[in-house]
Amino acid sequence: MKIFYASDTHAAESTFRKFTNAGPFYKADLVIYGGDFVGKAVVPIVKTKEGFYEATYYGSTVKIKDERELPDIQKTLRDAGFYWVILSEEEIDRIEESDVERITKELQLKQMEEWTKLMDERFRKNNIPCVVIPGNDDPFHIDESLEKMEYVKNGDGKVIEINGIEILSLSYGHPTIFKYPRDISEEELAGKIEKLASQVKNMDRCIFNIHVPPRDTDLDQDTLYDEDLNPILDGDSLATGSVGSIAVAEAIKKYQPLLSLHGHVHPSRGISEIGRTICVNPGSNYDEIQLRGCLIDVDNQGNIDPPTLTSG
Repeated sequence: MKIFYASDTHAAESTFRKFTNAGPFYKADLVIYGGDFVGKAVVPIVKTKEGFYEATYYGSTVKIKDERELPDIQKTLRDAGFYWVILSEEEIDRIEESDVERITKELQLKQMEEWTKLMDERFRKNNIPCVVIPGNDDPFHIDESLEKMEYVKNGDGKVIEINGIEILSLSYGHPTIFKYPRDISEEELAGKIEKLASQVKNMDRCIFNIHVPPRDTDLDQDTLYDEDLNPILDGDSLATGSVGSIAVAEAIKKYQPLLSLHGHVHPSRGISEIGRTICVNPGSNYDEIQLRGCLIDVDNQGNIDPPTLTSG
């Protein structure tokens, strides 16, 4: 069985569409997604009194003088993982935090309705099983869209068996200074994994699909931040360190599944081993229209060939 895994597309339209085509492209028998569907920001496209439009992102302001150019900037924003909304200068002046939250939620839900429909259609058409989960950065209001899918399975909080492989999936993460929607204590996270692991019939043919990576591995190295969300410096460089979960690491050590798949830490792309378990984080370059993933071959005896990290 050939398995393709990817994670963390964060509202980037073209990158996500690559994911929905990855099954036939890589000739996979099973596709797994490790969470984080939604984007992190809404970019206002402001209609000025002078009649042109302005959009500020990545620290630069783009001016659009011709309304016919709007679709181009809108596509650029979508592909970078931004949501967009057209507002007048007067509306920008009146906007409040509650308005930003409402607009963000509406745009997230709209995109998730489109994405879940697209996933269901494409994976059904290609007859390739697919299991997805939200990530710790995903608000709970997207779960309804995920549960509506008929062919693609929302595996979160479940053990799903496909072709003799049991897939244990969990969206939650450990505490972070960013206070993501699904951050819980390490103790709670350990309890959720323990409850799911008790349902697994054969760990020799089980895949952990847990959004956050195990701590103190090559899969969880990232920039460190202080309590004010400022990056910590190490001399003239950014300080880096382990940001993964202790509970996840301990669960892998205890249960020794066949394979453990993770996302969350975008720059920490790699493959590690914990005991006999092969652990993978394919990383993410979602805002560069690049789908990072991993191909894993599992034979009928449960043996794994060395995984291949992919990018395309």
